[in-house]
Amino acid sequence: MKKVKIGSIEFFACAGVIIWAIVLFLRTKNISNSDFYLFVIGMLPNLAAAWISTLFGKWIIVFLMKRSITIKIYRFLCLSIFLFAVCSELIYDMFLGSSFDIYDILITAIAQIIIFIVPIRIKDKSLSE
Repeated sequence: MKKVKIGSIEFFACAGVIIWAIVLFLRTKNISNSDFYLFVIGMLPNLAAAWISTLFGKWIIVFLMKRSITIKIYRFLCLSIFLFAVCSELIYDMFLGSSFDIYDILITAIAQIIIFIVPIRIKDKSLSE
Protein backbone atom coordinates (compact mmCIF):
# COMPACT_ATOMS: atom_id res chain seq x y z
CA MET A 1 0.00 0.00 0.00
CA LYS A 2 1.37 3.41 -1.04
CA LYS A 3 1.71 6.03 1.66
CA VAL A 4 0.18 9.42 0.99
CA LYS A 5 2.72 12.19 1.46
CA ILE A 6 1.49 15.61 2.39
CA GLY A 7 3.92 18.35 1.55
CA SER A 8 4.02 21.92 2.73
CA ILE A 9 1.92 23.18 -0.18
CA GLU A 10 -0.85 20.73 0.70
CA PHE A 11 -0.53 21.74 4.36
CA PHE A 12 -1.03 25.41 3.52
CA ALA A 13 -4.01 24.59 1.29
CA CYS A 14 -5.61 22.59 4.14
CA ALA A 15 -4.97 25.53 6.46
CA GLY A 16 -6.63 27.77 3.87
CA VAL A 17 -9.75 25.60 3.78
CA ILE A 18 -9.91 25.64 7.59
CA ILE A 19 -9.45 29.42 7.68
CA TRP A 20 -12.19 29.90 5.09
CA ALA A 21 -14.58 27.61 7.01
CA ILE A 22 -13.94 29.51 10.25
CA VAL A 23 -14.55 32.84 8.52
CA LEU A 24 -17.81 31.61 7.00
CA PHE A 25 -18.91 30.39 10.42
CA LEU A 26 -17.94 33.66 12.17
CA ARG A 27 -19.72 35.79 9.56
CA THR A 28 -23.04 34.16 10.45
CA LYS A 29 -22.58 34.81 14.19
CA ASN A 30 -22.09 38.61 14.28
CA ILE A 31 -19.67 38.31 17.19
CA SER A 32 -18.39 41.85 16.94
CA ASN A 33 -18.83 45.00 14.90
CA SER A 34 -15.40 46.40 15.68
CA ASP A 35 -13.44 47.68 12.71
CA PHE A 36 -10.49 45.40 13.43
CA TYR A 37 -12.67 42.27 13.63
CA LEU A 38 -14.43 43.12 10.36
CA PHE A 39 -11.06 43.91 8.75
CA VAL A 40 -9.58 40.53 9.74
CA ILE A 41 -12.71 38.61 8.70
CA GLY A 42 -12.56 40.42 5.36
CA MET A 43 -8.86 39.71 4.80
CA LEU A 44 -8.53 36.05 5.78
CA PRO A 45 -10.38 34.65 2.73
CA ASN A 46 -7.74 36.27 0.50
CA LEU A 47 -5.00 34.46 2.39
CA ALA A 48 -6.91 31.18 2.13
CA ALA A 49 -7.74 31.63 -1.56
CA ALA A 50 -4.09 32.27 -2.44
CA TRP A 51 -2.95 29.08 -0.71
CA ILE A 52 -5.75 26.94 -2.17
CA SER A 53 -5.12 28.35 -5.65
CA THR A 54 -1.44 27.45 -5.36
CA LEU A 55 -2.32 23.83 -4.63
CA PHE A 56 -4.75 23.72 -7.57
CA GLY A 57 -2.03 25.18 -9.81
CA LYS A 58 0.40 22.54 -8.58
CA TRP A 59 -2.15 19.79 -9.33
CA ILE A 60 -2.68 21.13 -12.86
CA ILE A 61 1.06 21.11 -13.53
CA VAL A 62 1.74 17.71 -11.97
CA PHE A 63 -1.36 15.70 -12.85
CA LEU A 64 -2.71 17.28 -16.04
CA MET A 65 0.49 18.51 -17.66
CA LYS A 66 2.57 15.59 -16.30
CA ARG A 67 5.49 17.83 -15.35
CA SER A 68 7.55 18.02 -12.24
CA ILE A 69 7.55 21.26 -10.30
CA THR A 70 10.88 23.02 -10.50
CA ILE A 71 11.60 26.11 -8.44
CA LYS A 72 11.39 28.19 -11.64
CA ILE A 73 7.92 26.80 -12.49
CA TYR A 74 6.84 27.21 -8.86
CA ARG A 75 7.97 30.85 -8.87
CA PHE A 76 5.97 31.42 -12.07
CA LEU A 77 2.93 29.75 -10.48
CA CYS A 78 3.07 31.93 -7.36
CA LEU A 79 3.55 35.11 -9.40
CA SER A 80 0.67 34.11 -11.72
CA ILE A 81 -1.68 33.68 -8.79
CA PHE A 82 -0.66 37.07 -7.42
CA LEU A 83 -1.21 38.72 -10.83
CA PHE A 84 -4.59 36.99 -11.12
CA ALA A 85 -5.56 38.53 -7.75
CA VAL A 86 -4.51 41.99 -8.97
CA CYS A 87 -6.51 41.54 -12.19
CA SER A 88 -9.49 40.35 -10.16
CA GLU A 89 -9.37 43.47 -8.00
CA LEU A 90 -9.11 45.66 -11.10
CA ILE A 91 -12.09 43.94 -12.76
CA TYR A 92 -14.20 44.37 -9.62
CA ASP A 93 -13.16 48.02 -9.46
CA MET A 94 -13.78 48.88 -13.12
CA PHE A 95 -16.83 46.79 -13.99
CA LEU A 96 -18.62 45.65 -10.85
CA GLY A 97 -18.68 48.81 -8.76
CA SER A 98 -16.50 47.56 -5.92
CA SER A 99 -13.53 49.61 -4.82
CA PHE A 100 -9.95 48.47 -5.36
CA ASP A 101 -8.74 47.12 -2.02
CA ILE A 102 -4.99 47.42 -1.58
CA TYR A 103 -5.17 45.33 1.59
CA ASP A 104 -6.52 42.37 -0.40
CA ILE A 105 -3.52 42.63 -2.70
CA LEU A 106 -1.15 43.00 0.25
CA ILE A 107 -2.47 39.90 2.06
CA THR A 108 -2.35 37.91 -1.20
CA ALA A 109 1.27 38.98 -1.70
CA ILE A 110 2.13 37.94 1.86
CA ALA A 111 0.38 34.59 1.38
CA GLN A 112 2.25 33.91 -1.85
CA ILE A 113 5.59 34.89 -0.31
CA ILE A 114 4.97 32.50 2.59
CA ILE A 115 3.86 29.59 0.40
CA PHE A 116 6.81 30.21 -1.94
CA ILE A 117 9.55 30.49 0.69
CA VAL A 118 8.53 27.75 3.14
CA PRO A 119 8.70 24.77 0.74
CA ILE A 120 12.09 25.94 -0.54
CA ARG A 121 13.49 26.52 2.96
CA ILE A 122 12.38 23.11 4.25
CA LYS A 123 13.43 21.45 0.97
CA ASP A 124 9.98 20.06 0.16
CA LYS A 125 10.45 16.88 -1.88
CA SER A 126 7.67 17.85 -4.32
CA LEU A 127 9.92 20.64 -5.68
CA SER A 128 12.84 19.66 -7.86
CA GLU A 129 15.89 21.72 -8.63
